[in-house]
Amino acid sequence: MILDIGFCSRYDDFCWDWGEYHFEMGLLLLFVGLFMFIMAFRKGQRDYAEVFICPQCETALPFAEVPGEICPKCHTKLESLEGFYERHPELKEK
Repeated sequence: MILDIGFCSRYDDFCWDWGEYHFEMGLLLLFVGLFMFIMAFRKGQRDYAEVFICPQCETALPFAEVPGEICPKCHTKLESLEGFYERHPELKEK
């Protein structure tokens, strides 16, 4: 792409040459790639595969269905499913 940037049609007498802009296009692609790399590995991003559970009704819900981390049935605060039954051993026996 850096050596031969352009488009020429086989059927028409049309040719679009980006040769004079190869440096600017290279920089644009570099910045877009860096931006995508940084966004992929940024810290503090929520895991959308995370599952929450309600301690009252024990309903498990994915992150996408609970925007406020509140149970839609009993309106209590949800907890993460990971380690839930170690924190609440009394519910494990049910």
